Amino acid sequence: MPIIWVGRLADKRRKRDMAKQPLVTLLTDFGTADPYVAAMKGVILSACPTATIVDISHDVPPHDVLAAAIVLAQAAPYFPPDTLHMVVVDPGVGTGRRILAGSFGRQRFLLPDNGVIGFVAAALPVESLVVVREAEQLRQAAASMTFHGRDIFAPLAGRILNGLAISKLGPPAGSYKAIELPAPREDAGRVAGQVIYVDRFGNLISNISAELVSRRWHSPAGVRVGCGNQQAIPFRLTYAQAAEGEALALFDSMGLLEVAVNRDRACDVLAAGVGSEVMVVEAPGESR
Repeated sequence: MPIIWVGRLADKRRKRDMAKQPLVTLLTDFGTADPYVAAMKGVILSACPTATIVDISHDVPPHDVLAAAIVLAQAAPYFPPDTLHMVVVDPGVGTGRRILAGSFGRQRFLLPDNGVIGFVAAALPVESLVVVREAEQLRQAAASMTFHGRDIFAPLAGRILNGLAISKLGPPAGSYKAIELPAPREDAGRVAGQVIYVDRFGNLISNISAELVSRRWHSPAGVRVGCGNQQAIPFRLTYAQAAEGEALALFDSMGLLEVAVNRDRACDVLAAGVGSEVMVVEAPGESR
């Protein structure tokens, strides 16, 4: 009995300590060579010394809101409830673009209204979304018109981490800016999509879902994929099922059709990148 009792006390203490250590993630296009990320962390920790800061990524291509939206949607759902995700991929910094704060699927977000929330909103249930009322006041008082991450987002994040409810930050947003991304086109014998993201391995991730392909064909083994300079790429289950240097298509961990080259960079080998067409067609001799 004493051992169980001590164990329960330790569990309660651990939960209490976790409640005192709010969690915030950072997603930016700042890189790590400059002082920008460290400055934001300093502001957050000055406001909330008990905060735990996790870096999602600072290697988003500069100004690439689409890439940031994809990275955010794939990472955020795996964090503990009430994590605050602060995104500063903000080509419109210094302008009148809105700053949004919201809760989706028990995750909290603080970000510019430039489309970066789009994939999160499509994947997680919305609980609240407001326009930060004080953003304009902070902008006018900010030391820099070009570094809202330090002067606006980080102070707001500190207040949220200290217990300020998102609902108190401003009025309901009503809407948010969406990323204009064409849906895959379906014809009689093919599905045509496009590359929407290139990861650090050079893999080409498309906007064609596994659900769409499985709805059209009994098995992905019965189709071929065209992308860049190759038009008959076979499906595989893993990268290693293809010979070294061979192109392959598979469904990745996001449930999207990915074109890769085993042990090489598909973007270079296939001369393809974001916006390149990805075509899925029935393999010769196969039937649906």
